[in-house]
Amino acid sequence: MKKETKRTTIYDLATRLGASPSSVSAVLNGTWKKRRISAKLAERVMKLANEEGYAMNTQASLLRREKSNIVAMIVPKYDNRYFGDIAEKFEHRARELGLIPIVTCTQRDPELEFNAARELVSYQAECLIATGATDPDRIADFCHAAGVQAINMDLPGEKAPSVISDNFEGALNLTRLILDRCQQELGWEGALRFVGGRLSDHNTVAV
Repeated sequence: MKKETKRTTIYDLATRLGASPSSVSAVLNGTWKKRRISAKLAERVMKLANEEGYAMNTQASLLRREKSNIVAMIVPKYDNRYFGDIAEKFEHRARELGLIPIVTCTQRDPELEFNAARELVSYQAECLIATGATDPDRIADFCHAAGVQAINMDLPGEKAPSVISDNFEGALNLTRLILDRCQQELGWEGALRFVGGRLSDHNTVAV
């Protein structure tokens, strides 16, 4: 019968380093600067933790903390450059702030969006950013009931703060640029007819 390898604990690391378990824990959960623990000790802790293959039990850690520091985002597509860039910047900024970012793709499926939001809240996400959600108000209602901050991005909603692109002004400036280039380089004058978009799409709806 194969003998199971004993998992390294915070107490094992603390004993090896000659430090207190609370100091080791603070380094591993990213709060060591607030505790005024030296960078030298933090470096030693992380080096030993990596050598020992130590992995923090995040779920157990959450149960011991008042705040999870988890911020979550749902996006409709990963292969879209616009949403991919939003997700990348979100993760980068969250880590800069010492937060734990979680991003999940929902394929513009209303039920998948809501189920993803419910799952993220169950993991104690403190803020949920719904990017391009088809039914942002349903998500906002659920988050509000759970005491979780909700923010809409790209598509607006009525029940949570919304951050959207100024598509109209951007399209107007691009159209003017195209017409100017057509006149300067091709000698074309007058209006061009544009055919495209969807009446149900916030980005191309008639104003």
